[in-house]
Amino acid sequence: MPSGVESLSKSENLQELIDSFAERLQRSVALDDPSLSLIAASRHFGDEDTVRVQSVLGRGVAPDLQATVLSLGIADLDGPGRIAPPADLGAKPRICAPVRCAGVLLGYLWLIDDGLVGDDELRDTAIVADQAGMMLYRRELFLQRKQTRCSSLVRDLISADEPTRGAAELEALDEELVPPHAKVSVGVVRPAAPSEQSGDSAFLTVAQRATSMSTDPAVLCLPRPQELVVLVAHTHEDPDHPIAVTRRLSAAVADRLGVGTITGIGRQWAHLKDAHRAYQEALVAVRAARFLPAMGDLVTWDSLGVYALLAKLDPEEIAPGAESSPLGRLAASKNGDVLASTAETYLDLAGSIQRSAEALHVHRATLYQRLARIEAVTGLDLDDGGDRLTLHLALKLARLTGAGVPLASDGRQM
Repeated sequence: MPSGVESLSKSENLQELIDSFAERLQRSVALDDPSLSLIAASRHFGDEDTVRVQSVLGRGVAPDLQATVLSLGIADLDGPGRIAPPADLGAKPRICAPVRCAGVLLGYLWLIDDGLVGDDELRDTAIVADQAGMMLYRRELFLQRKQTRCSSLVRDLISADEPTRGAAELEALDEELVPPHAKVSVGVVRPAAPSEQSGDSAFLTVAQRATSMSTDPAVLCLPRPQELVVLVAHTHEDPDHPIAVTRRLSAAVADRLGVGTITGIGRQWAHLKDAHRAYQEALVAVRAARFLPAMGDLVTWDSLGVYALLAKLDPEEIAPGAESSPLGRLAASKNGDVLASTAETYLDLAGSIQRSAEALHVHRATLYQRLARIEAVTGLDLDDGGDRLTLHLALKLARLTGAGVPLASDGRQM
């Protein structure tokens, strides 16, 4: 079953509008959104260039070309105008017509300019741009209304209040926004680093285009400041299906922001009413993605291992940075990050001197010296099971909370 967006686009004949215009002119036509991501494109008539082909294949243009084209002032055009991108970019001259409706810039209509586009063709281009603007404007209104409704439902489904969750579940089922008897998974997507682009705008844009209605899977999104909550309700047997959906949305956010993203995904639960549990797990997983880079930029609850247990503790209460604690003393010592990383590797590898030395790329004698130094600084005996557990847990908590000790990154996978 097609998504709501796909159904609307088809019924509005936006693609047909572009195809018909291209056939009349006998030249290729493309329609981009304001960020130059491709919305629709006609077939080629032998006038295409490398940039047009890459745009169609990649559904957009490279960031450097995007910045260059936008810097040419195309947003300020009041009608079709001729644009000459720098020759070294491999782009032919073009006709660009801003697509607007109700004063809102919704995209750009493009023709490759071979010097034979006359006044009649320019007038036709302006008319088609207006028609496309009306279609896109109606689509934007539809997407906004749909997204507002779905955001409200997701917010309630992950609420801490049980009656609120129950009411949201009934509404989602009654309105056929999710399939009956669906399993549910929740993901949280965040930027990995600050971005010059507006995170709120990027999350909202991706949410509007990703949120589906009456589909299986149903994808409902809640854009928040600096994060996107993705709820996937489905009846698929493949447990990795919601992970694939969330990964695609994470990539879309990264593309919009121009920076990488980190993503946490909770377990798959059997009922929609358990979405709040999946959300709490996703929050822990995305925190692990931030503070445990060796785990990758997408972390699932099931992959957390011991961190899943430790993360249930209050970070304020477990922060291991007190100077009086063994780990605090280790952090305050000379080369504390190296010693902490050495201790973590040694304990992760069950106290194996040979494997630890290989993992750390040091001689066994050096490892023995470091272990002796760790014992002297912490006051712990690494031959004692209780002391080893104390230090190992403290190191894992430091990893998870991102506080307490500057742990060296050695690229090991957990």
